[in-house]
Amino acid sequence: MSDQSSPLSTSALAKALSKTTRQMFAELESLGWISREQDSWVLTAKGEFEGGGYRESSKFGRYIIWPGSITEHKVLSNPDSHLLSTTVLAKTFLLKKSTFERVLLELGWVKRGRKGWLLTSQGTDAGGHQRENTTTAVPYILWAELLMDSPVLRYWTERMQSLSESNLYPCCDGHRVNSTAEQKIDNWLYLAGLTHAYQRPLPFDVTLVSDFYLPQCQLYIEYWGRDNPAAGLSKKMQVKEILAQNQCQVIELDDEDLDNLEEVLPRRLLKFNIEV
Repeated sequence: MSDQSSPLSTSALAKALSKTTRQMFAELESLGWISREQDSWVLTAKGEFEGGGYRESSKFGRYIIWPGSITEHKVLSNPDSHLLSTTVLAKTFLLKKSTFERVLLELGWVKRGRKGWLLTSQGTDAGGHQRENTTTAVPYILWAELLMDSPVLRYWTERMQSLSESNLYPCCDGHRVNSTAEQKIDNWLYLAGLTHAYQRPLPFDVTLVSDFYLPQCQLYIEYWGRDNPAAGLSKKMQVKEILAQNQCQVIELDDEDLDNLEEVLPRRLLKFNIEV
């Protein structure tokens, strides 16, 4: 992109590409061609490589100009070519797509629409771009590559996968649970936006505790699996018996369920009129 015969300001470039000036600046920033320093836009090394330069004006001061041939650049004529789907990002961070979407929801970058995902203002600032399927009209979001370097996103995704060096396992909400199985359940409940207690004493017998308790709907979740200590099995049997005697709402999970929580829990919660 070395043709400097017909230089364009960023505003003129936006007009040539039938975009708004604000949209043009946002796209150039997401491409890594420009960056914001205090109250001014400046070229990055990448922007200079693409032919960007500066012009001085007595009226406007210093501003960025681009070669006229920049309008033919494939990433500008097809602005989505440099963006990443949520699916691709989820794979990059070694998470299931549904889990990654819940992380984005937790960060406040997206919100649920009637059919798909909608971008928030915070998500736009993070590098998100709202799109809509031209056939189904279902909204979806694409992300700038710079999102992969986001410290806050990397923190959350690493936290989802991390294990404590002690005998307890840290969860996203600060709970420290006794096994990887309980960690998986706790993280799922938190990222689904469901308030829950861990190891809550039963109101019928405070010497016994439930694995998880959802106070809004008075629902208990009990995990039965290989991560349960043998010494605690008799206690769990007592918990099960007392919950049954008091006709409590209970969801029971086993190891097979843990492999597919994204399908299992929403379906079972729906039986208690809880939609996630």
